[in-house]
Amino acid sequence: MSHIAQQRMLPAGFLMAMRGSLAEAPYGAPHRPGPPRPEWLILCRWGEAGEFLTIGRAGPAEGPEDAPPPLGLRPHATLLGLGLAAMGEGDSFLLVRYLPPGLTVAGTFHPSDGIVRLSGPASVLRLEAAGRYAHRRAIGEAGEQRLDLPDPAEGVADALAWRLDARRVPWLGEFLASGGGAAH
Repeated sequence: MSHIAQQRMLPAGFLMAMRGSLAEAPYGAPHRPGPPRPEWLILCRWGEAGEFLTIGRAGPAEGPEDAPPPLGLRPHATLLGLGLAAMGEGDSFLLVRYLPPGLTVAGTFHPSDGIVRLSGPASVLRLEAAGRYAHRRAIGEAGEQRLDLPDPAEGVADALAWRLDARRVPWLGEFLASGGGAAH
């Protein structure tokens, strides 16, 4: 399937729930992950050409694999990705350490370095992501904030490497833009 055909199957704007598997590792040893744990995610893509992607971590995914997302699903920690130029099948995003000026996200922003890859049509969307984050907690005018630590000291509690694999699940709050429209 060509990249152009793949692009047509995945809208440039959407909001959907995903059930993911999150494995964390030491910041300096991403090749040594701990056991994966199931987690609910809220994935949102928007912008003129779908260039922004947020991954909102919404809590542990309990119950069987085919369990629906819980009512009241909302993000508590959010990663932001910026679209990369097309590289084969699927869409890729680079995770960022700083929010662009004037941009806000739901939940607490988590500065991250990493990459996200989306593949498949919206009905069976898959997400693969890997990265690292290091931040310290602070309180600002808008509440809790996470501030990026560019080179964390070994053993910093909020410095982790992680890997995330997820798949779309049907959700009452889902939105898929028709055509090239934007969702936000």
